[in-house]
Amino acid sequence: MDANIIITDYKSNRLSFLLEEGALTKVSFLNPESLVGNIYTAKVVNIVKSINAAFLDVGTGDYLYYSLIDNEGKNIFLQHGNTDKVCVGDELLVQVSMDPIKTKKGVATSDITLKGRYIILNRSGEIGISKKISDPEKRNELIRTVGDICADGAIIRTAAAEAATDELIKDAEELVALFNKIQKKAENSLCKKLIHSSTYNYSNEIEDIVLKNKYESFKVITDKEDIYDELKTRIDGRFLYFYDDEMVSLEKLYSLETRLEKGFNRTVYLKSGGSIVVEPTEALTVFDVNTGKLIKGKNVEATFLKINKEAAKEIVRIIRLRNISGIIIIDFINMKDNNKISELISYLKNELSKDEVVVKYVDITALGLVEITRKKILSPYSLKMFEKGNI
Repeated sequence: MDANIIITDYKSNRLSFLLEEGALTKVSFLNPESLVGNIYTAKVVNIVKSINAAFLDVGTGDYLYYSLIDNEGKNIFLQHGNTDKVCVGDELLVQVSMDPIKTKKGVATSDITLKGRYIILNRSGEIGISKKISDPEKRNELIRTVGDICADGAIIRTAAAEAATDELIKDAEELVALFNKIQKKAENSLCKKLIHSSTYNYSNEIEDIVLKNKYESFKVITDKEDIYDELKTRIDGRFLYFYDDEMVSLEKLYSLETRLEKGFNRTVYLKSGGSIVVEPTEALTVFDVNTGKLIKGKNVEATFLKINKEAAKEIVRIIRLRNISGIIIIDFINMKDNNKISELISYLKNELSKDEVVVKYVDITALGLVEITRKKILSPYSLKMFEKGNI
């Protein structure tokens, strides 16, 4: 797969546009207003036993949801009474794992993670490793090396397979030192304070793409000198291009405004003549696939499969572009051939595997509705957000 990242100013906002095979797949603010990844000292203000949850005040103006079940045995107490249970008035060290979405509270966790170049430090108590590292000897070597340093747990990333041992050790030691520093700072800090900020870093994301060899062909194109200069220190120059044509802007060259508008339309048209209608609701998002034309001929099922597969690819792109999360229902064109239905589901699963966010195929119902879920992290995007620069 070929891909380009375009970094430029759009309506007074600096944005990163990911184009995969020429299709706009993801848009990101270089300085998003998100709490995800931030680490705070928190005050427990309420316990709701019926849902086994606590609500925390971290000083951001709204309380965060904290699952007592998910965090059992992982609580990082800064101040508490004579019980191991979380109580009102306790002070905890937590990390934001999900921003507030509509009427739902943001979510906090004590399962703090810190992302490095080759590993992700966590508190799982286990050393996990990327499935893409398949060589058993290499897997065991990496697990031993990281395990000697990260006693509380870590995940070894795909890029670690190509890293020198000393680089891997340095990455692990720096993350452990950072976590210890965060804990010490929290112990000496007032409650409801930001201890560590984990804002989106576009250069880290781009470096990850290069290290993982995610695309067969990949290039970052920007018309901003500061962006270009920073990326020169992070990635090989082969992947970087500075655009300085004053006659045509990057926005016009890649038709970014048109791509955005089409990507957020209620009805998205397919090359086959079919279409997809996107219906977001409070509880879930529905995708309705239509033929769009009168289908004739003997091999109707084959035509339906072709349209459905094109729709599946497009639906995954729309999900990523709009950051749709939660319950997602897809009403594909009805097919009677079980083999063709299985082929469609396999194709959909393969497309879903390209998503950076955790997404799960659930089932296909008796009515032929496909159910999937996507992890909620940030609020869903809308076209107005990019125009106003307000996520």
